Amino acid sequence: MRRVLSALLLSCLLSQAFARASVASVWAVNDGEKVERDDLDNSNKRANSAWDGHAIKIFGARNEVVAFQVVVEAGPDGIKSLTARLPELRLKGGGARISYAPPAADPTDYRGRPIEVFSVNYMNVTEPTHASWVFEPGSPAAPRDPLGWKPVQLVPENARAGRGGFPLTVAPSQNQALWFDVYTGRDLPAGTYRGEVEIKADGRRTTLPVELELFDFALPDENSMQAMVYYESLQPELYHGRNLDAEYQRFAHRNRIELVDAYDIEKARAARGRFTGEDFTPARGYEGPGEGTGNRVIPRTFYGPGKEFDERASAWRNSDEWMTFLRTFLGADFGKAITFLYMPDEPGRSEYEYIRRLADNVHSNPGPGRVLPTFVTKKYVKELDGAIDIWDTGPQGFDVERAREERAKGRRYWTYNGGRPQGGAIVIDAPATDPRATIWACFKHHVEVYFYWHGVHWRHNGQKVGERRQNVWENPITFDNRGQPRKPAADQGYINGDGVLIYPGEEKIHPAEDRGVAGPVSTVQLANFRRGLQDHQYLTLARRLGLGAEVDAALQAVVPRVFSEAGPTVGFAETGDAFETVRYRLARAIALAQRGRGPRERSPRGHSRGH
Repeated sequence: MRRVLSALLLSCLLSQAFARASVASVWAVNDGEKVERDDLDNSNKRANSAWDGHAIKIFGARNEVVAFQVVVEAGPDGIKSLTARLPELRLKGGGARISYAPPAADPTDYRGRPIEVFSVNYMNVTEPTHASWVFEPGSPAAPRDPLGWKPVQLVPENARAGRGGFPLTVAPSQNQALWFDVYTGRDLPAGTYRGEVEIKADGRRTTLPVELELFDFALPDENSMQAMVYYESLQPELYHGRNLDAEYQRFAHRNRIELVDAYDIEKARAARGRFTGEDFTPARGYEGPGEGTGNRVIPRTFYGPGKEFDERASAWRNSDEWMTFLRTFLGADFGKAITFLYMPDEPGRSEYEYIRRLADNVHSNPGPGRVLPTFVTKKYVKELDGAIDIWDTGPQGFDVERAREERAKGRRYWTYNGGRPQGGAIVIDAPATDPRATIWACFKHHVEVYFYWHGVHWRHNGQKVGERRQNVWENPITFDNRGQPRKPAADQGYINGDGVLIYPGEEKIHPAEDRGVAGPVSTVQLANFRRGLQDHQYLTLARRLGLGAEVDAALQAVVPRVFSEAGPTVGFAETGDAFETVRYRLARAIALAQRGRGPRERSPRGHSRGH
């Protein structure tokens, strides 16, 4: 009752403070929820893991990016000018602080910027995703609320006015979410850090208290699993009008993913700093997770093997040259590198003979090239047994027992993309936490690499009929192969946000959509991948510390049924609260174990003591 009264009192005070600015309410929520633009009765409004009705409460380890959202609901007159800031978080009883600095023109210049502020951009989904390989439309596994104004992009505060930059305008009786990223650094002392989010609407100012509980352990710079996302330089060059590879690579690193493509020796040498870690240092504009740590995924080919391995002599020569080069190029990090020869993508039976010939060309090599792994985007098929070193299948084709058997033979079994109910659906009209659940599923079933088929699929591939230069800021459907004469109806569909984890900050093709941001723009989907990859580190640390019971309980709570263990309905958590409750328990257990203390009673709900 006290909690409810406190929330009502705060709501009343905020209403009075914003009376002239016509702000109906201000509240906060964790980073695992999509609050739609017109959802004025959201169930998280009263309380959630990051909000007790009065204050914002977040937590994390050192060397982690934690995030939360503040939702401003406009009154009947709307808001003409809305801004937000978080000046600092200061350690209670100490001098340590996390301080805000305004963004540079380059959004990926992270030096001295541990606090970032974004406006959330909404897209109107009028047609739910209709693709059986993502989920069966109308099935129990389909998202319950696929339509409406969905939060998608996280636009830097210094974007163009009217295109997501501050100050914002908010239409009457609409929500506007403001997103805050906080990087905790490596050297801060543990404890409680406090500050205030300042909201200014039409000249009226109010504040929301923020409390960050920083635990006494750090997440490693090296990821505990890899998430590789395909990247085409030509797409940013087309939409931005210039090459921004360095900016996109820094951005990906900050989010703990790797942007990948095919490499030959010349291309790898040109990108040397990407693999040594030099590209991710303050001298190159980078501060944050993975500072000084290089990428690990360096494929020899991508989306097909090319022609260099078709003949045995050529295959021996090229594989020898590549593996010999990598050993010298990467030095001590050679053993951590992930490379492969990409077979024909999602092959049918007619391509099996060719794949076996390619594999034999590589595996028969008496030289160093023999260990170049063969990779295929396919679930296990007996016709290719022995030819494939790395199987990579979508969640719907991931057989848990088969994966165990293949690993026992020295092979690897990965997963890519998404598909409900076996895994998350990486689409706009699915819950925010679907990417996060996908990474948890990977931890549970020992998947060392997750692959997402495209990060910047702005110019549609050849499966689209008609104009392929998509306006991805205006149309949420980013994959559409309807009308293909050679495809059966079951293989045709359209998907909201497929292949677009990142949006172009500049737009030369559709100038009205230009945000004036000289680099990439993030998404709620990518932020939840980042959250999942950081969760993976929590789980990995806990297991290494002997906290097996805690890890097992976390997996049972969050991903009890995934991959081939799934039933007809979704068997993983779909709310931010569910994930945050478990992450908090893991954080406490890890901190206690590292201090050499035994377990103690844990909060039954999240980290907010008031719950």
